[in-house]
Amino acid sequence: MSKILIVEDDEKLRKELEIFLNKNGYQAYSLEKFDEPVKDSLDINPDLILLDINLPSFDGEYILKEIRKVSNVPII
Repeated sequence: MSKILIVEDDEKLRKELEIFLNKNGYQAYSLEKFDEPVKDSLDINPDLILLDINLPSFDGEYILKEIRKVSNVPII
């Protein structure tokens, strides 16, 4: 089963995505805290990351660049 990580600060959207993905055969995970989004994302070791660009602590582009330094996981 593929693991998908949702990095989204809008709680309602995050939960809807998680429910939808879980119902459709994926293991969906989401970050609820954004203190260390790069570390937390890599710890989950997802097969795909759904990344919001506008986050409270870090800009999504920054997170993308940091993840790319150590991983080639697909990111949307």
